Amino acid sequence: MEYREDDFLLLSGIQHFAFCRRQWALIYIEGVWDENGRTAEGRLLVLVKSLPARGAWIEIDLCCGSACASIVAPRTGSVD
Repeated sequence: MEYREDDFLLLSGIQHFAFCRRQWALIYIEGVWDENGRTAEGRLLVLVKSLPARGAWIEIDLCCGSACASIVAPRTGSVD
């Protein structure tokens, strides 16, 4: 089966849905989510964490912000 780009679900959207369905609906359906100081701070922390980076720390390879997609289950996003 082939999927259009619009068929793919964002991993962040799935995460929002699992965390709070009301927040998910405000963001993805209504488009009316308004940030306050705490949500802006969280968004910035996620942004810094999701910047592509690669390095070694205590003999463990770290890779942040890697893009991923699945055509079996139409999902797209980034992983750490």
